Amino acid sequence: MPHQATNVPTHNVPDDATLRRAATKDLSLVSLVPRWRGGETAPLIGEFFEIIECSAAIGNWSEADRKQICALKLSDAARAFYSATPELRDPAITWQDFKLDPCRDFVMSELFSIISVSCIWRAKRKRKTRKSFLIGVAY
Repeated sequence: MPHQATNVPTHNVPDDATLRRAATKDLSLVSLVPRWRGGETAPLIGEFFEIIECSAAIGNWSEADRKQICALKLSDAARAFYSATPELRDPAITWQDFKLDPCRDFVMSELFSIISVSCIWRAKRKRKTRKSFLIGVAY
């Protein structure tokens, strides 16, 4: 009696739907990533990166997606730091290199302090200028 071939798989092969679902990028998870402003009162930078990394794992984000989403979620002193650091905008930088190390975290808090002092100084100067104009006396 001849041996008949059977169509029984010898190992478990995932169906096409599972493979398609795994390859789909879900950018709706960007809404889970909070804004991060840096400075002394901001949450730890590690927590911010952890949220990005967890969302990226679930949403199948690329390394470029992680960097762009991180940059988009920066504000205030953190945005100023990012803007003043051209190597962070280099397309060749890896996600691991992009993430801020403790030294940059310290610089970020120092930058926040400098920006705050600068804003206070400008506000005081504007008040003095306005006051001297109103009373006609130069300070």
